[in-house]
Parts: sequence; structure tokens; C-alpha cells
Amino acid sequence: MTENERRAVDALSAVYDWVDGELHGVGTCRACGRCCHFKTYGHRLYACYAEALYLLAKHGVPPVNFEDDRCGYQQDAVCLAREGRVLGCRTFFCGRDTRKTRDVHSRALDAIRRITVELGLPWDYRPLVQHLEAPVAGASQPG
Repeated sequence: MTENERRAVDALSAVYDWVDGELHGVGTCRACGRCCHFKTYGHRLYACYAEALYLLAKHGVPPVNFEDDRCGYQQDAVCLAREGRVLGCRTFFCGRDTRKTRDVHSRALDAIRRITVELGLPWDYRPLVQHLEAPVAGASQPG
């Protein structure tokens, strides 16, 4: 991992702490795991390059491949990557799409985009599984 990639991981930690603080009490994860079954739930999980770096730095590659309908970090109904989860996971609560969650998501995504640009990293916003199919060099082991 390059120095700028390490700096991005550190900066994302602060953004994610802010997101978690802003949304504390807004929604509650029931740990049912339904949202991790993307196709069944009817959504896709998007992330940028820096978010994929953060996730891989915290948890390494997923223990199982992402399947057509399931997150590779999910075991039974439990998220094995809770600390390193990407913004989409942090701002999504089953059945709770509120103005507050949309606003926090938008503001955090803008902050992540600024960090990415300032550090000269690619924006590369796409489904998370695509980032993980070819893990970022040097970021595949937790650290």
C-alpha cells in the first residue's frame, strides 16, 4: 500500500466515525443479514477505490466469494467486516430510508471524494464486489 493509500485509510476512519456518530439512534441494525443478500433485497452495494482499500486493510479479502446474492463477509446473519464496512452499509437500515440517512450519506460521500482527489487516488465508484474480485495490490491483508 502506498503512503497516499495509507493516508486515505486513516482519513476514511474519521469520516466513518462521523457517519456512525451522526446516525447513532437513527436506525438500528437488527443483524438479520437480509440486506447482505443483495439480489433478494433488491439493491447493489457501491463503493469507491478508497473504501475498498479501507475494507481490505481492516479485514482482508472476504472469507468466501461474493455470490450472486450474498456478501462474502457475511457468515450466517453476522457481518464479519462490521468495523471496516463501507459507507453504503453504514447508512442503510432495513426499511429506514430517511432524509437524515440520505443527507449523511451524501455529505460523507462528498468528503470521501475530496479525500480521494486530494490524495491522487482513482475515484472508481462501482459495485464493491468488482473491487474485491481483483483486490488492490498490497491491501489484501488486515493491518
